Amino acid sequence: MNRDDIIREVGLEPWVLPGRTYPTPLPVDLLPFYCYTRDGGHSLLVVVENEYRQGLSPVRFIIPAPVKVVLKAGYRLHDGLLWATLPYDRDEGLRVDDSDVEY
Repeated sequence: MNRDDIIREVGLEPWVLPGRTYPTPLPVDLLPFYCYTRDGGHSLLVVVENEYRQGLSPVRFIIPAPVKVVLKAGYRLHDGLLWATLPYDRDEGLRVDDSDVEY
């Protein structure tokens, strides 16, 4: 599944601004998951591994997470998707420090 398919499947089309690039080189394996969102800035489309439930499509657990958050947490590639264990709260969403959000 490519970035455009993920964005469409997750319903992020109105939030993603095309034509942006990360200001420093990203690891090559992360490039297919990069996007820039209106409210979150430089992000990676990542499956929140600690929220994933067996038997369900991992696409249901994809969020745009700040690049710095994913890099700090560590990540893995699995079944063509980017996965990471992130500080996520079901009621409040992704918990990030303001310093990790880049515009």
